Amino acid sequence: MIRLNRETDYSFRVVLCLARAGDSVRLSTSQIQKEMHIPPSFLHRIIASLGHSNIILTFPGREGGVQLARPASEISLLDVYEAVEGPLQISQCFSEECDCPLEVTCPVQKSLRHIQKAVAREFSSIHFDQFNPETGLILP
Repeated sequence: MIRLNRETDYSFRVVLCLARAGDSVRLSTSQIQKEMHIPPSFLHRIIASLGHSNIILTFPGREGGVQLARPASEISLLDVYEAVEGPLQISQCFSEECDCPLEVTCPVQKSLRHIQKAVAREFSSIHFDQFNPETGLILP
């Protein structure tokens, strides 16, 4: 089963919460945690990953918080996915460590590569400004 891990799902929620608030609006981590139902143990890791990847900006202190580093229209699902999990890779065949003797002639690998490109294309085509704030569905 191909499945997003929980940290990636929570990362999408963090960015969605910030996108709904507005591109230059700063929110506290406790507000995000409460609104998006994210356990604190995940939230701190997520904030670090998203900050390191220049998806969010962090501001320390009492008046601090987090905000989007760039407009929601410039942040795709793929950006967030890769910030948390690294490059999209649906098969071990595509890793540098793979030492498969069938690598050059494998028809399955060719098909999997096609599928991976399609998934990446879809992830990169969806940006956080496209979500309807009330329903969560993608706006046309």
